[in-house]
Amino acid sequence: MLTSIILLTLNNMDQTIRCVNSIRAFTHVPYELIVIDNGSADGTIGWLHEQPDIRFFCNGSNAGFAASCNQGVSMARGELILLLNNDTLVSPRWLPQLQAALLSHESVAIAGPVSNFVLPMQKRAFTYLNDAQFFQFADGFNHHDPARWRDVTSLSGFCMLMRRSTWDRIGALDEQFVLGGYEDIDYGYRALKQGLALRIAGDTFIYHEGNKSFDRNHLDMYAIARVNRRRFLRKWGFNPERLILQLDPGFLPGIPMQAHPHHSPSGNLVPSGWYGMDASGCVYRVERGTKRPIASYESFLRLNLSMDRVAHGADGMLAGLPTGSPIHPLTGLMWDFPDSFLARDPGGGAHMIAYGIRYPIRDELSCSQLGLRLAEAAGISYEQLLSLPEGWPIQQDPWEEHELLDNRVYSGPDGRLFYGEGQRLRPIRNEETMRRFGWSRDRAVPLPPHVFYRTAIGYDIY
Repeated sequence: MLTSIILLTLNNMDQTIRCVNSIRAFTHVPYELIVIDNGSADGTIGWLHEQPDIRFFCNGSNAGFAASCNQGVSMARGELILLLNNDTLVSPRWLPQLQAALLSHESVAIAGPVSNFVLPMQKRAFTYLNDAQFFQFADGFNHHDPARWRDVTSLSGFCMLMRRSTWDRIGALDEQFVLGGYEDIDYGYRALKQGLALRIAGDTFIYHEGNKSFDRNHLDMYAIARVNRRRFLRKWGFNPERLILQLDPGFLPGIPMQAHPHHSPSGNLVPSGWYGMDASGCVYRVERGTKRPIASYESFLRLNLSMDRVAHGADGMLAGLPTGSPIHPLTGLMWDFPDSFLARDPGGGAHMIAYGIRYPIRDELSCSQLGLRLAEAAGISYEQLLSLPEGWPIQQDPWEEHELLDNRVYSGPDGRLFYGEGQRLRPIRNEETMRRFGWSRDRAVPLPPHVFYRTAIGYDIY
């Protein structure tokens, strides 16, 4: 089975030579090597002409990661396609083990290794001293072990192996992601949308320098990432950090989840994210089809809640819901908090905590635009804050920098009221519905028309 290894170059000839030499030294299964050059001026093109085992194409300028990979795949003859950064060193048994992880089941769309400089779920600590030390480490690390494989929700484009048939099914990389950034997250999500799996071969380590093309070619990585992140947001409607920073099972194949951007609503279900009190006086928070009891009055106060945000007489709706884990913020553990809430750190900094990720809020204007009231923020410690991965900051134009916040009442351009849930807007039927769930019109957040018209409409709430 032939694997087409596609390598992109933009200067950095010394790194390219190291990478290619490692491929030659440690790849003992059939492969072909294809290089797409994006305007190198450091001797790379001349060196490529001298390599009899490399097929290559030279662009006159930087066509970007996605477009260049697509060019490489169009030249590929293999049954397997491997996209590989040129600032990597491959290692003993690397390719057969990636192939084993990929070909273990037809539902696996893409396989990737672990590395030192990579997305969080693929990252493993390694201190680099020299190439020889790395190869010695990897020779001990890289031993076939399916118990170390793991299915995830994103894989880094620095090294991705897939079947040619998968590429043909999903399509090419989306070239709207200019130069580089988020095209790999987008591609993985397109595979997830088709019910396919993304697999980390945790038994295979590849060294990655990281960002060499950006650094040496004086490209502003942050500015490029910001543009491409916005494009991901507009394409899919949710923050890409939800795929990158942690494993959200709602994105995995075959795991349905209520009020989730990956899943279409299954019916007119009880909404999530509201507080209700039963006849006994117990307060619950409803989250994705379960009711989570507030553990104590002290917990209620710790969350900085007030009774005007609680629906009274909610017995009928609460009775039909299974009881979930208690909300008990006094334990100090973040999973004992609600799934989304506004937090304030000891220094006064504000953070939106949502589904296991913290998003720093950089300015009060962003808070007010999103309808967040700093006076209602729950206090958390720095230790608690740092236990969560950090997402993109909320700042400047939050409607473009962040997904539509869940669990908020919104008003549309014509004054109609909607409830945000799963990155959809659920129409609120009438004022009685507002009262039933403890919502009030004066807390409704005005939606800019362009945000309203691009957001999907869900089922009515009665």
